[in-house]
Amino acid sequence: MKRNSINQLCVVALMAAHLLLTACDKNPTGVDNKQQPTLPPQNSITLDLSAFNQALPKGQADANAVGLNFITARLTVATINLGVASILAVPTATFVAALSQQPVLKADGKFHWIVTVNDGPKTFKADLAGWIDEQAREAVFEMRISTTGVSPALNNFLWYEGRAQLDNKTGYWEIYDALRPANAIKVLRIDWQAPDQSNATLELTAIEQGVPTFGDKVTYNTNGAARSVTYKDVSDNVTVAIVWDATTKAGSITAPNYNGGNKACWDEQLNDVTCP
Repeated sequence: MKRNSINQLCVVALMAAHLLLTACDKNPTGVDNKQQPTLPPQNSITLDLSAFNQALPKGQADANAVGLNFITARLTVATINLGVASILAVPTATFVAALSQQPVLKADGKFHWIVTVNDGPKTFKADLAGWIDEQAREAVFEMRISTTGVSPALNNFLWYEGRAQLDNKTGYWEIYDALRPANAIKVLRIDWQAPDQSNATLELTAIEQGVPTFGDKVTYNTNGAARSVTYKDVSDNVTVAIVWDATTKAGSITAPNYNGGNKACWDEQLNDVTCP
């Protein structure tokens, strides 16, 4: 009886060892076995609004030669861009810089893209950590930044974080307020879809509760040369839509407080034209 019990224990132990080795093989947890995540594409966090801040077309000496439709759209885009750029300038710059770097696998089991970005007297030392959430089958990213030459100073501040599907075609970013680093306040969320380099949709939502802009949205879409940006003011129930061609610069604006709420267009020379 005693010998049979020992034999049974040996069999159980061998089976347990086999199952353990098989599980470890299928679900590697060691640092050396970590799968490197691929960074999301650049167009997951950037908006190209350059068509509205470039020089006037050749032959036009001043803004008086430009139609009112384009000028109205330009002012609207400038307002949108001012709010977005104040939040996204550093996250965009540090993320674009990280895209050109090779990551390093550290002892925490995460891959780190480490970059330094200079902006005049300001220096941003950025550490973008990434890893695979195996259970969710998603890539996870956290960007921590330290600064000099700014106030308040930042020390390993979690400026933004996000997740992406492993095919890197959809995901989200969440941005924290760098002016209040001790409070960990999320101010902006970007839900993005980027099937390829020339097509992307970004929905930017103000997510800080208790402020007038809470819930406001900016939706940016690019499809080849076609561009559009839509701004929705939730509290006032106002929506403004601007569409343009990145190559020809022709486009339109539709706003409730302009042109009677009707679509207003401009041509390649930025002159007012009847909408097709």
